[in-house]
Amino acid sequence: MNKIFHSKLKIMSAVVMLGGLMLFPCQSVFAQALYKVEGHKVDKAAFNGWNIYRTEACGNCHEATGEGNVSNPNLLQTMKNQTKEHFRKVIIDGHRSMYSFSGNKTVVDGVDDLYVYLKGRSDGAIPAGDLMEMK
Repeated sequence: MNKIFHSKLKIMSAVVMLGGLMLFPCQSVFAQALYKVEGHKVDKAAFNGWNIYRTEACGNCHEATGEGNVSNPNLLQTMKNQTKEHFRKVIIDGHRSMYSFSGNKTVVDGVDDLYVYLKGRSDGAIPAGDLMEMK
């Protein structure tokens, strides 16, 4: 009888622990920062994203700072709750008035870096203006 009780107790403990992990996942505790910033110096991914933003003329519609205008969204606001997956879909497939960049190899290959840069701008960590890559 004691063995049966201990077996059931172990199973119940495992169920409670798994339920707790579902309610309070510890993934965010171990997540690495998306970007590194020191003033106007940023990590390689954010720097590459900034270069893509500039060279592929994203600022023509979203302004140089990403703050948008009357006809185009403020990326600093939209990126606050934007998942990387949704961001990729919008960039690659297009969305409403934004056209698809699926034929632009620079953007397709650097879409994750572009996400990092814009997320850092949205979080207020990456300043507007010229950036330098951390060495």
